[in-house]
Amino acid sequence: MKFIKIFAMLSFSVCSLFSHAQPIKQIQVRSELSSPIILEGNPEANYLKISLTGQKVDTNKRVPLNLAIVIDRSGSMGGDCIEKAREAAIFAVNLLNEEDTLSIVAYDNEAEVIVPASKVKDKQKIIQLINKKVIAGGGTALFAGLSKGIKQVENQLTKDKVNRIILLSDGQANVGPSSVNELSELAIIAAKKNIAITTMGIGSGYNELLMSSIASYSDGNHVFVNNSSELENVFVHEFTDVMSTVAQDVVITIQLKEGVKPVRLLGRDGVIKGNQVTVKMNQLFSNQEKYVLLEVLPEEGKVGQSKTLAEIDLKYDNLLVNKAEHETQLVSIAYTDNKKLVQNSIIQDVLAESEIQKVTLANEEALSLYDKGMHAEAEQMLMQNSSRLASFSNMMISPSSKARINSQIEKNNIMVDAVKNQDSNVSRKIMTEQQFQSKSNVIKK
Repeated sequence: MKFIKIFAMLSFSVCSLFSHAQPIKQIQVRSELSSPIILEGNPEANYLKISLTGQKVDTNKRVPLNLAIVIDRSGSMGGDCIEKAREAAIFAVNLLNEEDTLSIVAYDNEAEVIVPASKVKDKQKIIQLINKKVIAGGGTALFAGLSKGIKQVENQLTKDKVNRIILLSDGQANVGPSSVNELSELAIIAAKKNIAITTMGIGSGYNELLMSSIASYSDGNHVFVNNSSELENVFVHEFTDVMSTVAQDVVITIQLKEGVKPVRLLGRDGVIKGNQVTVKMNQLFSNQEKYVLLEVLPEEGKVGQSKTLAEIDLKYDNLLVNKAEHETQLVSIAYTDNKKLVQNSIIQDVLAESEIQKVTLANEEALSLYDKGMHAEAEQMLMQNSSRLASFSNMMISPSSKARINSQIEKNNIMVDAVKNQDSNVSRKIMTEQQFQSKSNVIKK
C-alpha cells in the first residue's frame, strides 16, 4: 500500500512538471517548486519559481521600436566621450528602419529635443543633427533630459511597438532634481507606461547607484562602460536584445492558498499583500528567461495528501502576434514520510536560483562594508560567498544548475578582483553592474 502511494505521488510530480511546460505560442511559461514533495509535518522554506521564456524568432520579422536616445552633452563629456557618444547614436540610426520610431534628446544645463519622435525615414538628416547638436559643454540636467526622453516615447506609445529609452551619462546630475529618489520616481513613471530604460554609465565619474536604480525601477539594463571606446560594442549588445523583444507589459499574480505564507521575493521586486504577490516585468526578449522567485512556507500535510499551494495568473502582450495573452496555472505540493522520495523530487534548477539570490543578498552586505572603507572585510566576504557557491555546485547533478552557479561564481570573482586591483570609483561601478545582473532574474538561453 505504501509503495502504491509513493508511486502515485511520483507520478503526480512528473505530470505536474510537464503540464507546466506547455509552450504558449512563442512564449513558454513554467511554474514549479524547488521541492514539490515534502515530509509530513515538516514544512520548511520552499521556493516557487515562475518563469517566462522567449523562444527563438525570425529577426527579419522583428517588432518595430519606439526608441529615445538621451545623451549627456555636459562639459565632462568633452573629447573622446562625446565623439564616441555621437558614433554610438549614429550606429543606432543605421540599424533602424522606416517601421521604427526614433527621438534623440541631448542635455547640458537644460534638455533639448534634437530629433522629435518620428519614423526613421531620412537617416542623413538625423545624422547631421547628431553631429551638429551633440557638442559638449555646460552642466548635467539629467532629470530634464530623461523627462523629455520619456515624453518623446510617450508621444508615440502603442502596444505593438517596443518602447525603450537608452540613457548615456558620464557625470553626476547637478542641474535640477538630482537625488536617487527623484530620478527613481521618473523611472517608475516610465515603467507604468511600459517604457524600459537602459542606463549606460561612462567612465568613473557617474553615480552608479542612481543609474542602476533608474534601470532597475523601469526593468531595463544597466551597463558600466569603463572606456568610451567600448560604447559601440555595448550598443550592439543592447540592440541585439531590444530588437528581439517578444512580449511586454507582463503582470504575474501569485495567489497563495490559505495556510501558505509568503516569506520574501528574491531578486526581482514586487508587492506582497496578505497571501497575494504581484510582480511586473516590462519586456521579454527572444532566447531569454525572466523569472520570479518567491520563498514560501507551505502548510502542514499528511502522508499521501496533495494540496494546491498557489494559483498563478499571468497576463502579457505577445508582440509577435500583437495580442494580449492570459494564462492560469496551479502549483501543488505533496506530502510523504519517505526522505529519499523528497530528495529525488527536488528540482535543482530552482534550488540553484534560490542559492544565487541568497548569495546576491549576502554580496549587498559586502558592498556596504566596502562603502564604509572596510575593503579587506568586503573582499573576504565576497570570497566566502564564492566558496559557498562552489560547495553548493559540487552537490548539483544537473548540468544547467552547475552552469548557473558557476556563472555567479564568475561574477563574484570579478567583484573580488575589482576590490583588489581597481581604483575605488571604478571598483564600486564594477560591483554595482555585477549585482544588477545577478538581481535581474534573467537567464540567457
